[in-house]
Amino acid sequence: MEKRSPDDSYRHVLKYTGVFGGVQGLKMFVSLLRNKLTAKLLGEAGMGLNKRFINVSEVINAWTNFGISFYAVQRISEIYEEGTEDDMHRFVGVIRTWSVWSAILGGLLCFFLASWLNGYYFPMGEQHSLEIKLLSLFVASLPIEAVECAILKGLRRLRTVALIEVCSAFSTLLFTIPVYYFFGFRGIVASLVLCGWATALIHLFFSVRIYRYRVQLFSHSVLREGWPLVRIGIPYVLAGVVGAMAAGEVYKRLGSDSVIGLYGVGYSLVVTYAGMVFKALETDFFPRLSSINHDTPRLNHAINQQIDICVLLITPIMIVFAMFMPQFISLLYDSRFLPAVPMSQCAVFYMFFKAITTPIAYTSLAKGDSWLYLIMETVYDVVFVLMIGVSYGLWGLTGTGIALSASALFDLLMIGGVYAMCYHFRMRAKTLLHIIPQGILLVFVMLASLFAFWPIKILVGTICLALSLILSWRLLSPELPIVQKIKRRLGMKD
Repeated sequence: MEKRSPDDSYRHVLKYTGVFGGVQGLKMFVSLLRNKLTAKLLGEAGMGLNKRFINVSEVINAWTNFGISFYAVQRISEIYEEGTEDDMHRFVGVIRTWSVWSAILGGLLCFFLASWLNGYYFPMGEQHSLEIKLLSLFVASLPIEAVECAILKGLRRLRTVALIEVCSAFSTLLFTIPVYYFFGFRGIVASLVLCGWATALIHLFFSVRIYRYRVQLFSHSVLREGWPLVRIGIPYVLAGVVGAMAAGEVYKRLGSDSVIGLYGVGYSLVVTYAGMVFKALETDFFPRLSSINHDTPRLNHAINQQIDICVLLITPIMIVFAMFMPQFISLLYDSRFLPAVPMSQCAVFYMFFKAITTPIAYTSLAKGDSWLYLIMETVYDVVFVLMIGVSYGLWGLTGTGIALSASALFDLLMIGGVYAMCYHFRMRAKTLLHIIPQGILLVFVMLASLFAFWPIKILVGTICLALSLILSWRLLSPELPIVQKIKRRLGMKD
């Protein structure tokens, strides 16, 4: 195994944030075309139905994935740093064996519980049992994909992961649109199955070139070796179940597929598209954090550094989204989804707060304190569902955006306080000085986007965007390779 020395610089964080941000940008372009065509072919109700089926698969996968893929990243990262090639071969075989059993169990559970799942997730008397049985094939693909991706992440093959993201985006476009065109609503589950296995096979194509695919389904020693990983992952599994069920409860409170479709579009615009900034957290930050989890000063430094990067990158994106949300929805989806605009504008602070919370929240996982992670996730999910229910009852769809931002603020305060006590996390004054001005600018833009006339909104938004970019540039520009090259050409010193 070729090992690299750890790099804790802003340049390293920006490098991999840039790699995956660029990939996510390309994925966004592909999604633009896919979502536009999907919105035309399925409308709000079809997209809401798609959300329900995905939620069913998430719940079943959460119950049966054993948390293997997440903790596999941590363990592979440790072997990569300190172990041998034989250790790695052995462990890869163990987690692949468990992933196959997870796929079999998830698929069978989804198939045989189809009638019950139909009654629970479609309480209005709709009959989708046959489609849920077909969905079992999609469920079976998820643990295979997750474990192969975990292998690549743990080995720090981040450029390969980025390439896979691109290939998967194009395969999703290739399989989704023709199926929707010919079969409409009836093709939703079929497209999920095709896309799921296409993505799994793409991951396998790259990972088996590093470690040959080998499983031992009935080897007692292999199953016994993987059991401690499963036992450690139980809280993570439960957290995933609670999160997936919370999403299901939200959909049940929203009611119709049309409202769910509007909520899904608003959520995707704020969370999924802007979430490209966080891709580096999964792929690079977590393995780095795991490797220094016993060194509190370095841990604090890495977390604060990641918060700086996330906040300074996410705020300009949120400002642009808040200013031009109607145009984004019309461009990415369809004018029928414009009722989701106020909701999305109210939800911009969801990602701002998540930019602060997410790097901190990885601490318990990096340290292996999965039960604390479960408690934090459960409390957040309960508060989130309650806030959605109350806000939707008071202010309709716009209220769900308010609830998203309010729940994210609650999560930040809760995790910040608890982890300060448990892990001695401290936010640097320098980091606070990066957060506060950006937050104030975002407040002005959100208020202007909601209440001001178009010329005033553009004026306020442009000024705030310029100030946000200037603040971000002052910290990040010295670490950008292109800036360093220009300085060297001009004979300037750092």
